Amino acid sequence: TAAFSILDHMDGLCAGIAAVAAGFFTIAASIGGQTMVRTLGAAALGAALGFLRWNFNPAKIFMGDGGAMLLGFLMATLGLKLRLAAVHFPLTWLAVVLILGVPIFDTTLISISRSRRGLLPFTSPGKDHTAHRLSNRGLGHRGAVVALYGLAVCSGALALLLSRIAAAAGEVSHVRAPEH
Repeated sequence: TAAFSILDHMDGLCAGIAAVAAGFFTIAASIGGQTMVRTLGAAALGAALGFLRWNFNPAKIFMGDGGAMLLGFLMATLGLKLRLAAVHFPLTWLAVVLILGVPIFDTTLISISRSRRGLLPFTSPGKDHTAHRLSNRGLGHRGAVVALYGLAVCSGALALLLSRIAAAAGEVSHVRAPEH
C-alpha cells in the first residue's frame, strides 16, 4: 500500500503503474477463473485509466495520498487474492512480485539509498526515485514515466509467462510414463 504512495511523485506515474498492474491481475485472474479478482482488477484498471487521462503530464488534477493509498491497497488485495491455476504457491508469489515489480523496486531502492545516507526512508523527501534517476539521465519527465510503464508491462508479461510455463511443467510432471 505504501509503495504506491511513495510512487506518487511524478505526474501519471502512480496511476499508470496501477493501471498496468491491475490489467495483469485481471488477465491472470481470467486465466485462473477467479471472477471476483477479475472484477476488482477490471474496476481498478478502469478507475486508474480514467484518472490517468487528467493526471498525465501536464497534470490537471492530482491524486494525493488518499488516492495513491487506495490504489496501493487495491493492488495489495489483488495480489493476496490471486490464485494461479495449476501453479504452486512459491510461483504464485513470484508472479505477484513481478506484476508489482516497479513499485517494489522503487520502494526498495529509495529505502536502501536513504538508509545509507542516514535518513529515515519513508519520511524523508528526495529526488532519488527511479523515475527521477531516469529523468536526470536525459529521458525527461514524460520519458521516465513511459519507460517505467514499459518496465511494468515487461515485468507483468514475464509473470504471466512464468505462470504458464510452471502450469505446463506441472501438467507434464503429472503425466505418467507408459509401463512396459
